[in-house]
Formats: sequence, C-alpha cells, structure tokens
Amino acid sequence: MCHGCTTWCAVGRSRCRRALQNRRGAWFPVPVPCRLRSLTAPSRALTFTEYAVPDKVGIKTICLHIKWMPAIKGRVGIAPVQMLSPEVVMSSPLDRESKSIIENTLLRFIAESYEPSARHQRVRQGHVDCLLHWGLLAQLGVLGLPFEEAFGGLGGASADIADAVTVLAKGLIFEPFIESAVIAGTVLARGRDPEQRGQAVTQAIEGASVTAMLGGRSGVPDQLSFKKTPEGYRLSGNLSLIPFAEQADFWLLMAVDSDGTPAIFRVPRSETRAHVASYRLMDGKPAADIRFDDTAIPLLTAWVQGEAAREAMDLASRRAVSAYCADAVGVMALLLEVTGEYLRTRVQFGVAIGTFQALQHRYADMHMGLVQAQAITRELAGRVDAATSGDHTWLCFAASSVVERAAKLVGQEAIQMHGGMGVTDELIVSHCNARLVVLTRLIRAWVDQSAASGS
Repeated sequence: MCHGCTTWCAVGRSRCRRALQNRRGAWFPVPVPCRLRSLTAPSRALTFTEYAVPDKVGIKTICLHIKWMPAIKGRVGIAPVQMLSPEVVMSSPLDRESKSIIENTLLRFIAESYEPSARHQRVRQGHVDCLLHWGLLAQLGVLGLPFEEAFGGLGGASADIADAVTVLAKGLIFEPFIESAVIAGTVLARGRDPEQRGQAVTQAIEGASVTAMLGGRSGVPDQLSFKKTPEGYRLSGNLSLIPFAEQADFWLLMAVDSDGTPAIFRVPRSETRAHVASYRLMDGKPAADIRFDDTAIPLLTAWVQGEAAREAMDLASRRAVSAYCADAVGVMALLLEVTGEYLRTRVQFGVAIGTFQALQHRYADMHMGLVQAQAITRELAGRVDAATSGDHTWLCFAASSVVERAAKLVGQEAIQMHGGMGVTDELIVSHCNARLVVLTRLIRAWVDQSAASGS
C-alpha cells in the first residue's frame, strides 16, 4: 500500500490519487513498510513481501516470487493479510539500546579500519592478512555476540548476528567472523565435555584462536568418514572450498562412520597431517581444498557425537545461511549507496545521468531487489533459532533463491551504470560484485547441508 493511500497500488496508477500526486513531484525517499502475506500449501506455510516503491513514473508493486521445492509443491492459496512490524518477525533477546551500541561500534570500526583506499592496498598485496583486525574485533566484544552469556558472550540471537553482519558487510571485511565466530562457534558451544567446551569458547570470544568448520556442508552427508581404532580415529575423504582453513588454529571435522553415525572432532590444525591446497577466492579471502588419507587423530578430539552432532550441525547450517544472506544484503546496500551517489554526481550532456529515465528505472529495480532480499533475510533470521528439523528447509531455499537473484541483479546493474570503470580494481563496485559472487556460492553450499539435515 502506498504512503497515505487506502487503495492497493495494483488497481493501477490511473485510479490511485496518491500515485498521481507523486507524479507531480511529491516523492518519498524510502519504501513504505513491508506488508507480509501468507501463502499456504499442503503442510507448509510461506510468507512473501508485497510493497510499493515510489519512482518518477508512479508506484511499482513488487511481489516476492519463490522457487518452490518438490516438498512443498501444490495448490497455493492466498490467506488474509495483516500489517506486521519488523519487530514481530525478528524476535531478538538484545534490546534496542544494545543493538544501537553494537551498530555504532561496528560503523566506527569500518570507518577506521576499512577505509576504501587502505583496503585497496591490502587487496593488491600478494598475501592478505585476514586476521589483521581479529584482536580488535575481540576487544570490541563482537566475537562474543553468537555465544550465550553463561560463556561470557553477549547472548545474541541469529537476528542480532544478522544485523551485525549486515553492518560489517559494508566494509567488505576479510576477518572470518561468520566462519569462526558464527558457524564454528555454534558447534563449539555444544561440546560434550564442559571443561573443554568452556576453554574453547573463551578462546573464541577473546580472539585467541580461529576455528574453521570442515565437512558437513554439502548435501552429501559423508564427505568425511571415520573409523575408530585403539589409538583414536582415522579420517578419510575430500573437502573443497573451505574458507580460512589454513589460517585456522583448530579444525572442526564433521564425519560419519560405516553405520552413518555422525561425529564432530576438534583437532589442532598444525598437528593434523592432511593435504592442503590453498588459494585466494575472487574477493580476496583465503580458502583451501583438503584431502584426508587415513589420517590419524587422537581419541580425545571427539567433540560431540551421535544425534547431538547432527543437531549441532543442523543449527550451524541454518545460522550459516542466515549470516551469509545478511552479508549479501549489506554488500547490496553498499552498492546502492555508491551507485546512487554516482548517478547524482556524474554529468553527461550537461546534466546528471541520474535524471535519465532509463537509469532511474534500473536503479529502482536494484532498490526493489535489495528490499526483497532484506525481507526474506529478516524472516529467516527471526526463525533460525526456533526452527525444528524440517520446517526451516523451505525458508532456507527461499532465502537462497531470492538473495542470489537480487545479488546478481544489483551487482550487474551497478557495474553497468558505472560503465567500464565498474570492473576496475580502483572502484569498490568491482570488489562488491566479487564478494556477492562468492557469497552466493557459499549460501548454496550451506543450503544443501540444511536440506540434508532437515530431511
């Protein structure tokens, strides 16, 4: 519903007085509040966002289209609608004051540590120190956000983590906050031994160690297999595209035995004999492919086993999808900000190119893609912690589909509107697009794991 109007925009501009008034120049700088409508299918419920965005032609109404999964195919009906605020969707244990303090702290961190020219100099180096500001993030308390207060953390829910990641994304940071603090941290906090668990979580919060999650990320559940021996365990299998594998102090290895029983092992990276092939991703972050050939690990490295390991990995995969989607949303927001400034300042034929109607329409499409991604990411983040096995799968698929499509649209349109300069290293636009490409690949991988664990 458009601002101040009592008629759905779908009735058409000719019948919408507010739209006609908008055409005379009364434009609004932000989209109106989202309106959530439920789509019901057999044994499934799905929400999408319908909203209106003012532009120089009128009011555009956009609906969130979802790629339906086989599990929820069926006749779709439209249920009655009601207005919902973001707070209703995003339940969070942190109060607004705490969230505001965290946001302001992260914004100052980005302004001081990730100034664009300084970041560009780091990217141009042959080796990017991805842990340069890791200790500073620990001092700011950010690394404790995913952990409960009983461990000395901030007790943030997935919605709070998503908000923090969205802010950090605008700096295109290199530090492994999602990989170590969020994904691996979720598993660390569920170790079976209280003493080892407390020590590991304390090290993670203080920034004394970095942990990488290996295995359990693809729809194939047995990437790594293990067998028990009198001396400990032996691991076999191949892993690909593991971010920060070589930079981590510890590895969390997800594997299954011959009976299909899962287990997660926590091993020091320096003491594990594995074949590691390191490389840089297109956004500058490090990653590696790892091969285990009957590798021996000690008996005491078993962190969590059986159903507890499956549940820990299930929650970690949901948080991974939520965090990576929030990261992509933050990068897209940065692209819109940069592109909007460029359209306002770039002069051609004696006028700013932002006055060209074609570019206005394309920029409006970018904006609507961003709002779609924000809506589905909020919905996912608000349900991650409360979701039970199975009911989150459709939402992870929906978020993956919407965010991936929006990231492709926003990234490509930003480059197109900047022209040839948009693909150069000197402009932040190319770096944002590279980050979006990597994020969509990681989101897809973790969605596969979420589907496997939820089935």
